[in-house]
Amino acid sequence: MSPECRTSKRSRRPLRRAAKWLAAVVLAAVGVAAARAATSPAEAARACRPPTGAGVVGCRFGVHGTPDESRAAWRSRTGAEVSVSVRVDGLAANPAAGGAPSWPVVDSLGQPMGRLSHDPATGRFALDALDGRRFGASSVRVRGRGCAASTVQQRRFTLVQIHAAASASHGTQGFLDTRALDASSPSGRAAREAFSRQRGTGCGPSGRVVGRWRALTDPRVGGVAHARLSNGALNSVDEYDAKPDFGHVVCFMTNTTSVRVGGIARGMVRVGTPVAKVDRIAGCDANSDGTLTWRYLAIATGMGPRPQIYGWLPARCPGSRAGESADLRYARPVGRLLTAPREPPPADAP
Repeated sequence: MSPECRTSKRSRRPLRRAAKWLAAVVLAAVGVAAARAATSPAEAARACRPPTGAGVVGCRFGVHGTPDESRAAWRSRTGAEVSVSVRVDGLAANPAAGGAPSWPVVDSLGQPMGRLSHDPATGRFALDALDGRRFGASSVRVRGRGCAASTVQQRRFTLVQIHAAASASHGTQGFLDTRALDASSPSGRAAREAFSRQRGTGCGPSGRVVGRWRALTDPRVGGVAHARLSNGALNSVDEYDAKPDFGHVVCFMTNTTSVRVGGIARGMVRVGTPVAKVDRIAGCDANSDGTLTWRYLAIATGMGPRPQIYGWLPARCPGSRAGESADLRYARPVGRLLTAPREPPPADAP
């Protein structure tokens, strides 16, 4: 433990958060062990090792101790996938739409984003924007459980990824009632089964607010930032910007690293939603070209049972932080469990 952790109450908070996370890891490991063979130390090391060559950074912690795991690390300690990807080829009839295969798509607060429909005669999907414009959708994929303010929504609704090339954002992710998955079709049954099996990450862990409450703004990182893939190539991060055709929602993540294109969306909320900073990744994201960083935000829901939900959101990395390197503090594998790195000095003022 560093001197700061021994003498400063403020600097002990990250350690406490990491300790709580480790407790969750222990409980998760017990549950996983009952279901499958224990993860070997070698597997854990591979899941969380520092990158070499073109590799991307895996497990890391925010300056206040919030964990940010790679897909492999999550799988290593839980025996589950962060996300699933199952393509569907139709929709079930919706009694609320007069029996038509047409269902609303909503965000993490249950607010409408648009409407997804299917034409059985042509086999084509259509995605309607909130203003009534209709876009053809070339694919619809079930992405598993996400983070929602309503526990009912979180249990029964699946995230779907809808590709609609003609829309400004080329489509969107959103929540769809699993009753829309047609149990009479092979793809619908496969999607339902994948959703029922997948635990997912749900919402991120709660944390103490260290910043002012403010209205969420469009990150606008697509035009200036890039994510670095595991092969070293740079990839667009347009998907992190607000979706103007679908409620101006912004996606938030539970894990931001080593997940194919750099992140997994676990929820989405509208621009203007009250948010406050809880944590941040120090310095520019090493999985970018020095242009991207991440902030961990509390998101106000306005709902009593779950007044706040949490997740990582992207931001431009200011040049003044380009020299910081705290986001390279990897978690160290110890046996089957992953431990937090040595605690940093107290974080700067939020």
